[in-house]
Amino acid sequence: MELYKGKFYTSIERTDYTDVLEAIALCVNMVTEEVRDSFIHEGYVNSRPSYEFSNQFFFILDKEYRITDTCVEIEKFIGFYRKELLGRDFGSLLSVKAKHDWKVLKSIINNSSNDNFPIRLSFLSSNKLLVHLNCAVFIINSTNPALDGSIVVSAFDLVHSNRKYEKENLERVKSQTFNIRKERPNKVVLQYPDVDIIRAVGEHIRNNLKQELPSLVEIAHRFGTNEFKLKQGFKELYGLTVFQFLKEERLKEAFILVAHMDFPLKEIAEKVGFKNATHFSREFKRRYGFRPKELRSSNSDM
Repeated sequence: MELYKGKFYTSIERTDYTDVLEAIALCVNMVTEEVRDSFIHEGYVNSRPSYEFSNQFFFILDKEYRITDTCVEIEKFIGFYRKELLGRDFGSLLSVKAKHDWKVLKSIINNSSNDNFPIRLSFLSSNKLLVHLNCAVFIINSTNPALDGSIVVSAFDLVHSNRKYEKENLERVKSQTFNIRKERPNKVVLQYPDVDIIRAVGEHIRNNLKQELPSLVEIAHRFGTNEFKLKQGFKELYGLTVFQFLKEERLKEAFILVAHMDFPLKEIAEKVGFKNATHFSREFKRRYGFRPKELRSSNSDM
């Protein structure tokens, strides 16, 4: 029913069972991901007028991470009424994995001078489905003692939007009608085979993080495309250049290794392709707002 309504950010929470029901849940989640990706990929042909980041809902928490306020829109996303949530521990709304990630983040918040933190969380709805959303966590600094130190969790997602660009589209139609030609930069139009190639390159990069990338010309030829489509396609599909994508994937893998494994940080840096631990630590802090040592020490304190 949720998929029928277009809520492709939901999924069924997985268990440790290996029965038929678990297999069905896995298949449904995989189909949901494919459908969601197909909608977004279709939008990448001309994504700017079609998609934008939109705030979905927010929570205000006290210093004990209990919910003191939220918005009325919360019901349509996770199925709970606003009044039901007031006073509840925020972590009780999360999936098992998200609870662990939230616990790690709380420890980081308590030991960091930063006042904003990005995190992706999976909320458990009233009908036991998972709702996956990107979140930004902010610490309020206020002269009002009642607000100072409170925490705001704002959830956002990529959504379809038309009104924002209505005027721009109207002007474009007028220009075409009166044959007014404007000089525009060339832009590649991604077809489905192109999208498959770009995704294949992305997977290749993810599976070979330790290796340095060859030239874009060589990558393009290896995967049966050209340099222009590769560069433009990556920018459209992932919002990053090929080399930015490599660095982002290295840092994601590094975060998991630092948080959950006991490898020395120097070894982790080498495993994910950084030349040395100093460069790794600098890029890690630039991406997440804290150094690998801070993440590991926060985990060890729990």
